[in-house]
Amino acid sequence: MRRIGMRLATVVAALAVTTASGGLLSGSPASAHAQLLGSDPRADSTVTTPLDEITLTFNEPVRGNFSTIVVTGPDGTRHGAGQPRTIDKQVHLAVEPVRSGGYRVAYRVVSADGHPIQGQFRFTVTLSPALEPTAAPVAPAASDGPSASPAAGAANGDTGGAGLRQVGAVGLGVALVGAGFLLLRRRRRTATR
Repeated sequence: MRRIGMRLATVVAALAVTTASGGLLSGSPASAHAQLLGSDPRADSTVTTPLDEITLTFNEPVRGNFSTIVVTGPDGTRHGAGQPRTIDKQVHLAVEPVRSGGYRVAYRVVSADGHPIQGQFRFTVTLSPALEPTAAPVAPAASDGPSASPAAGAANGDTGGAGLRQVGAVGLGVALVGAGFLLLRRRRRTATR
């Protein structure tokens, strides 16, 4: 029985080390998670001129191919035009012409260390009648967040789940190593009694 327990613990530990090292080797060097430093327009601000882009500024570079920004207007329509562009520590999203009203920006990015960061903020647009756009966008918002579901995200080219899988694999590896060592320790205590 003791021999089976030792073999099981060895297999669990080997699997854990393999999983953890695979996740660590494919990632980038460890660092603090990215934090949103500011945005243009600023959170809770009022914009009085036509707006053609949303910019988010982080304290470190973020992975551009995993960035999602959703700008939702007062009538529930989305105002993003195309995919976000990442340049160093900034993520830019072109927006359709916006009318006066309240807007919500929801974002999800992945820091250089693979940790997903998400949040949201609001701002208000107050334009003079002469600056109001003539046609409003017609695409209704599908959800309250950056992507409604993994399938919806994949359909929109969002592959943010890859970073989450990597973080999950590292966490699973650490948990398996810990479980293996606890099992070995328990077996040794039982054998010495």
